Amino acid sequence: MDLPGKHVQHLSKRIGARGAGSDGEAAAASYILRTLSDSDIEVNMESFSCWKSDLTAIILLYLLAIASYVLFRYSYTLSLLVSAAVFLLFLVETLSWAVVSKLLPRSNASNVMARVRPTDKRLRRVVLTANYDSARSSPLGRPLLARAYRVLYLISFISITLIVVLGVVGLLASLTKVDSRSIYMLWLATIPFPSYLLLFLLVMLTGEIRGDYTAGANDNASGLGVMLSVISSIADNPLEHTDVWAVATGRGSAGGRGMVALLHRHHRQLKDAFIINIDHVGLGKTRIITREGVMLGFRCSWKLRRLARGAADKSKGLDVGKGKCRVKKSDAMVARARGYRSMTIGGLAGGTYPGWKNADDTNDSIDRESLDHSVRLLHLLLDEIDALP
Repeated sequence: MDLPGKHVQHLSKRIGARGAGSDGEAAAASYILRTLSDSDIEVNMESFSCWKSDLTAIILLYLLAIASYVLFRYSYTLSLLVSAAVFLLFLVETLSWAVVSKLLPRSNASNVMARVRPTDKRLRRVVLTANYDSARSSPLGRPLLARAYRVLYLISFISITLIVVLGVVGLLASLTKVDSRSIYMLWLATIPFPSYLLLFLLVMLTGEIRGDYTAGANDNASGLGVMLSVISSIADNPLEHTDVWAVATGRGSAGGRGMVALLHRHHRQLKDAFIINIDHVGLGKTRIITREGVMLGFRCSWKLRRLARGAADKSKGLDVGKGKCRVKKSDAMVARARGYRSMTIGGLAGGTYPGWKNADDTNDSIDRESLDHSVRLLHLLLDEIDALP
């Protein structure tokens, strides 16, 4: 079995930054392809076209929300129409359904896939996933702001909502002949909402413009290292009834678009599959992530959660907790939003992923024991799934 730490070191130290569209991203895909090919299993690379970041669309929507607030002084109707459109688009973008993002410039990306067929009749399919690109560093990646990210994001959503309410009130007030001075005073009273959006988008923009792509040791070379280690072991000892896929997904920083491409291309094959995402497993206690998503969030597959809990309970010395992550559109969240059975295994600290958008996310920060715990949990979980009737 390959040691996961070896892969983490190669990806985060030898290759380093793996930003969207960069040479590092291409080098990482090539390394994963070579590593999987060495295991003498079915390997494939699937290309897709995608934008580079999911925050660009959010920044544009914040700007439009601010513009709708300014428009209120000239046209209540136009202000309401623009703000209502922003409200709806913000929701769907947050839930990983790209609309505005599709208008952004694109570049080529790839998913690298491997498959180990069962030794007997296939009864089920498991897909292991981990994204291999790394994100830009950002002020939002600092530990305190990362822990507060969900609250900050929710406040921005509330601000957009209240700008919509302002448009409704303004339109109704004009129809009922309320004097213009009262409406103007209401407009002034709501200025904190666009002001907050402006401040928050400037923080995001700082990361998008000035941030460098991180070495991505925990985010997410750790998940890749564990996945490559597990699939190498499965290749040597295939499961009896379970078809196992390992997919290194591209463009995780664009909002899990590698997973979207995978589900689009293999919808029929994956509709009944168990999808297990491996994310940020190089630090902290290994956890079953029960809810993901920066706003309301999605619960993980109940059946996968029960199987993972059962697998952990059967092993002495394997302490596996549960937790929630509200900062990242993971592969599991993207799949769950589309109705698939998915779950993330990750390592949490303070309600967030250590290393997320952080320049200090280097190989030196990785805890090898955390990697080994995740490898062990995945093997136990796969055995548990294979034993299902």
